[in-house]
Amino acid sequence: DLDGVLLDSRELHFDALNESLRKVGEQYVITREEHLSKYDGLNTTKKLRMLSEDKGLPAEYYDQIWQDKQKATFTLIPSAPHNNCAVSIMSYLKTNGWKVAVASNSIRETVRIALDSIGALRYVDYFVSNEDVFSTKPFPEMYWQCMIKLKALPKDTIIVEDSHIGREGAMNSGAHLYPVKDAYDLDLSFLDYCKEFAQTSKKKNIPWRNKKMNVLIPMAGAGSRFAQAGYTFPKPLIDVNGK
Repeated sequence: DLDGVLLDSRELHFDALNESLRKVGEQYVITREEHLSKYDGLNTTKKLRMLSEDKGLPAEYYDQIWQDKQKATFTLIPSAPHNNCAVSIMSYLKTNGWKVAVASNSIRETVRIALDSIGALRYVDYFVSNEDVFSTKPFPEMYWQCMIKLKALPKDTIIVEDSHIGREGAMNSGAHLYPVKDAYDLDLSFLDYCKEFAQTSKKKNIPWRNKKMNVLIPMAGAGSRFAQAGYTFPKPLIDVNGK
């Protein structure tokens, strides 16, 4: 993915869309919470249709808002923060024989300008935009298009995504999902994942991992005496000194 993985563009798209909506009417501007929980990861056309349902945005303004939003995006892209480590990862993967593709819900020119501005375009074998597919994310068409172009099967493919829309599409594609929380979460540990992926590529699924994950294995036993004493939680989960 591009936005939120290679480029810290959540604020960029949030600001560009609201700047365009504000020209039509302040009542159509979306809050940060709305953007993150509902609109994040969708292309502009889908966002506008949702705004018609949610806030009564007249369809006659779609074209104006779309054009204004793209102009604002082109202006903001060069100044958007990006993950230098992610670009280094792409360089390493290319040097070591991996194929690299980018699948984005943005328009083609936005993808090209963004990849070029962060120095990643030279490492990309193929990229797909929302203009190159019939159905955008979360439908997996653009991932499949990348795999077909690079002659890769889903079982041999890792997809890096941050948004719930992108993650859903990645899982629907049949490929392996590597989830990140934002554009700074993709670090050198991803290369370790890739190396393990290549070594086990006969191909068993690699277990999902998370550095912050805690695994809790409750003890056996119903704890009937605790239940009789009025405790509603199972015995292993009863608080002891606040823990």
